[in-house]
Amino acid sequence: MYLIAREVGAGRDPRSSCLLAELRSLADASPKEANHAAISRAFGTPKPTLANSYEPELLNLRTFPTLMGYSSRIMAESWESNSLYWAALADELSFAPTQLNVRIPEWTRKLVEQIFASHLEDWPAVLKSLRFVGDDVRARTRALAAEQKASLQ
Repeated sequence: MYLIAREVGAGRDPRSSCLLAELRSLADASPKEANHAAISRAFGTPKPTLANSYEPELLNLRTFPTLMGYSSRIMAESWESNSLYWAALADELSFAPTQLNVRIPEWTRKLVEQIFASHLEDWPAVLKSLRFVGDDVRARTRALAAEQKASLQ
């Protein structure tokens, strides 16, 4: 989604989209924090084989085919992190950023458990599982908040 927003924004009039206008205003207000390099460092993953570096970054690459050995490592590094989705979910549900180190591995484990893919390249199954886990976390968090609110009354 970030890459789509970045590509859509290239050279377009910000008045053509409220999302684009908001993205541009954020970038204008905080140019050091709201740019591709900063977002790449914050939400990317290390790719020592592809980028020859352990610096976290987002790369705009197609996923490599599934093969064994050295090629398998390249394929794994080409999978971009779901961290942007998880961070947006945590923000939506008002989780503290410090909780992400615990929540993201938990949510990723649930994501993998929900995949009923016939093979590793069944991307619709991965996306469906990601959204299922997000919806489940939202529902549980809202139900817990409602219970806590009811017990205070």
